[in-house]
Amino acid sequence: MRRPAVRTLAVAAATVALSALGTTLAFAETPQHCDKLVCLKDGTQFGAPVSAYPAESQPGAVSATQLVQDCAAAQLGQLDNISCGFYPYSDPQAVGYGDWAPLSSDFMNCYGGNDANNLNWSSSSTYTTTSTVTVTASLEVGLDEMFKTSFSTSYAHSWGTATGSTQSFFAYVPQGYKAHLQHRYQEQQATGVMWINYGHTGNKPGEGYGHHYYGITDYTATSPVKDDSGMVDDQVSMSPPQALQSGECS
Repeated sequence: MRRPAVRTLAVAAATVALSALGTTLAFAETPQHCDKLVCLKDGTQFGAPVSAYPAESQPGAVSATQLVQDCAAAQLGQLDNISCGFYPYSDPQAVGYGDWAPLSSDFMNCYGGNDANNLNWSSSSTYTTTSTVTVTASLEVGLDEMFKTSFSTSYAHSWGTATGSTQSFFAYVPQGYKAHLQHRYQEQQATGVMWINYGHTGNKPGEGYGHHYYGITDYTATSPVKDDSGMVDDQVSMSPPQALQSGECS
């Protein structure tokens, strides 16, 4: 029985080495999911984690960031001769609320006053998706659509950019202290393998830097959990007050 050719972590000169494939054959075939890798009909398997790719693209060696940027641009119709996709290991998993993030700058109560609320928020926040490889917000939109098409119907509607449900929050910072508003929101994550297929193998963005096929394994994307109305359950609170230091009120 012939063993399939495995080209997974063949790392040389800080790159993932994959045998070049014929342009016609390569661009015509969509890779399939094969045990957390991707494979071709001839049995060739490929894929590597982000850490196996170089930090920056160079002749014959493409960075993971470039792969993801090219994929996102192709999803948005900005690049031709590129196809890509995402095979999740499972449906998205709820991971609870994320870390607190600042929502406002510090309010310093230097001079006291009454107990009226002196820290307030009267708006709502927009929460976006993030992933293992950071791309611009405009490109993230392309990745969102790709991820959603890879999930089962019951999960696809809950994925993507969302608006928080919290509209207002008020708090009191006591005299001699400073604090700021902070927020967090319910998150979900999906981990899988992202693949990209280049029609051309030149050494520039939008081309494959010497190869047609690449796979990024253990690629994780994080999204707000949207309800049926497109809102996400978020929380707003005041950060723990900190005593003002000498000179902060001068």
